[in-house]
Amino acid sequence: MIAAATKKKWRPTLGLVVVAVLLSVLLLPLAIILFFRIFEHQIFQQTENALIAQSAVLSAVMSQMVEEQEQISLDDLVSAERSVSVENGPYTPIAPRNYLFSAKTYPRRAKAREAAEAPSEVMLNIGSRLSPLLMETQKVTLAGFRVLDHKGNVIAGRSEVGLSLRHVEEVQTALSGQYRSVLRERISDEPAPALTSLSRGTSTRIFSAMPVLVQGKVVGVIYASRTPSNTMRQLFKQWQVVAIAAAFTLLVTTAIGFVFLRVITKPIYELIDRTQRISSGDTQAIAPLKHNGTREFASLADSFLAMARKISERADYISTFASHAAHELKSPVTATKGAVELLLESGDDMSKDQRTRFLNNILQDSNRLSALLDRLRHLARADNPKSSGTLHLGELLDHLQSHYEQLVIEVDCERDQILPITLENAEIIFSNLLENAVNHGASKLTIKVEETPETLLFYTSDNGSGISEGNAGKIFDLFFTTKRAEGGTGMGLGIVQSMVKSHYGTVSYLPDRAETTFLVELPKTTANSG
Repeated sequence: MIAAATKKKWRPTLGLVVVAVLLSVLLLPLAIILFFRIFEHQIFQQTENALIAQSAVLSAVMSQMVEEQEQISLDDLVSAERSVSVENGPYTPIAPRNYLFSAKTYPRRAKAREAAEAPSEVMLNIGSRLSPLLMETQKVTLAGFRVLDHKGNVIAGRSEVGLSLRHVEEVQTALSGQYRSVLRERISDEPAPALTSLSRGTSTRIFSAMPVLVQGKVVGVIYASRTPSNTMRQLFKQWQVVAIAAAFTLLVTTAIGFVFLRVITKPIYELIDRTQRISSGDTQAIAPLKHNGTREFASLADSFLAMARKISERADYISTFASHAAHELKSPVTATKGAVELLLESGDDMSKDQRTRFLNNILQDSNRLSALLDRLRHLARADNPKSSGTLHLGELLDHLQSHYEQLVIEVDCERDQILPITLENAEIIFSNLLENAVNHGASKLTIKVEETPETLLFYTSDNGSGISEGNAGKIFDLFFTTKRAEGGTGMGLGIVQSMVKSHYGTVSYLPDRAETTFLVELPKTTANSG
């Protein structure tokens, strides 16, 4: 038995699959770039957090030293504009900048200039006291420090003491009482260090400028800088994170390959295998595919299997039909041949009555052959209807009434009903039904039409002799007839069934009705209705 069509369910279109795969391929490198960008952002923030912590300690130490100096007047100093958060109380935490979305890199820091006004002896003394602390801190943190007075002059650091950094942007911001950090280019004349080297070998450096406040006045700036850790070195140290990222990339790549295998490659190979099995005569292969992949491929597979199914059914039909046709044609041909041979052999010895009887037999067999050939021609037309179109039911009824005047045809429907079939094809269906009624002694026939949202139902009921229970299951078989002696060919209802099937409809006998009733069901829209 040939299996049903492919199960209907949601499937992605081929275009959707291609777009999804292309987007995955496009987003994968972007995701990797974003991963490294986020990782780099975290490294930068860690570096700045360290600078903030170190600068905060140095700022507290310097502010205490300034408070101890009675010679310093705070009246003429700039007031800081730092706000105190109600939520945090007296605390004023400083958060590092967002390097992920505002990663502007400034040029290399400008060199220190001659000071417009030399730093005071008091501030230089404070700077000299801070210098050992800066040196010890740098040994551990590898950060660079400059301590500036309220005019932007360097009072402590490994170099540039006595010079001015007031022209530097971040220093200007700090002198106004606001913390600021920037990312600047770092240019080194030395070759790139090894991953195990203390030198970080990056092309950028973070500079932070934190104001030193005493009683809300800016008395100086802690100007710190640090090169962020090399990203590759950090990745080398955190190989577990890199391994997870690599595993994710491999997983995405594998998923893309699986999608192609599942929705494209596998269904293609399965369909190729089916075509080979079907061409070798395996009718069991005419079954839905296990994997259809995309919507287009499911449609293609359905169309192919429907074609294969129709060809297989057609081949079986032709084989059965040829066997029956040969049998039906052989009988009158054999009888005609025998009668002709007897006429030739008997010559003048055969009486006139015998000769007339044999000639009448030949004529009857010839008429039967002619009727069979006409039916075969109608059957061929029913199997392959060439025309398409529509007609009004009234036109069909007028045609039937003009050809079957011996029948009283009653109509229980609207005559202006439009049928999805041509007059020629409809005439083949209903004329055979009417002829079947006439052959069984009917004098009246009723045609009733009912309508559903998708189909038209035609009921034909006649008052003929009816169909026995034993013959009810055979009436649509080709060449089955109970009127063979009267010239019946047994092809009328078979022609009806073929024509109805060609219009994607059905015909059935309703045995539970009082009269002989057939039901013809046609879809309102068919492949042949144009």
